[in-house]
Amino acid sequence: MKVQHGIAASILLTFTIASTNVAGGDGSSKRFLLDKRGGVIEVRVANNNDKQARDAVRRELREQANNEVPFATKALQPYRKEIKYRFENTADGGRIRIIARSPEAVAAVQDFLRAHQMGNLRKSKAVAFDFIANTSLVVLPVTINNDGPYRFLLDTGASNTVLSAMVADNLGIRPGRSDTLLTAGGNLPVTVRTIDTLQVGTARLEKVEIAVANFPLMKTLNVDGVLGGDYLRQFKISIDYDNKLVEIEPCCPEMMSLLVA
Repeated sequence: MKVQHGIAASILLTFTIASTNVAGGDGSSKRFLLDKRGGVIEVRVANNNDKQARDAVRRELREQANNEVPFATKALQPYRKEIKYRFENTADGGRIRIIARSPEAVAAVQDFLRAHQMGNLRKSKAVAFDFIANTSLVVLPVTINNDGPYRFLLDTGASNTVLSAMVADNLGIRPGRSDTLLTAGGNLPVTVRTIDTLQVGTARLEKVEIAVANFPLMKTLNVDGVLGGDYLRQFKISIDYDNKLVEIEPCCPEMMSLLVA
């Protein structure tokens, strides 16, 4: 894993997605999914042993399906006779399956679902960040194996993400193969380890290989790691320096896989 490490400012990153999960105030979550016949609106309760909450979700969804609620939208009105709603129970809630009979109706349904996907993502994609003292370097909160958050430098010039050896050892992440990281200060020996999850805000990756080292730069900047190109290239992001927010943008709503909290 021969990599170069630097600090850059430009970001042009991509992320692919297949559904959107949106948490409600009662702990329930709503998903908008696309399929070849149209799509699905699905609601899950936080605890599937909560029969009262589950039944309430099912009643509401059944009523919406029977009343054809989405037909109130202007875009779907022309296809009313070509679209069918079907309520279905699920183990932890219920869903409305939207079935369209023509390609034009399918496209209209999917546009309707995409609009909800994107609207929900816009509400929840922002992550607050800090600056390294007396610099414009961005530090993001990162969760490793559902633990943290840890302070990671956002470094678009780094080819690879790096985690502090102390953090990796404290989390019990087993050492993997040895390798060398090429940095501005010279070669740095690392171990390449596999972590279960790496998450920033709602953007989550699983089974990630990460370089682990006692990197002098991290100690100097008082950070636990560096987010490099191997993570960042899977997303399109923007930085709002004035409000100290990083926003994660999906590139392809029909392939969504963001967990929105």
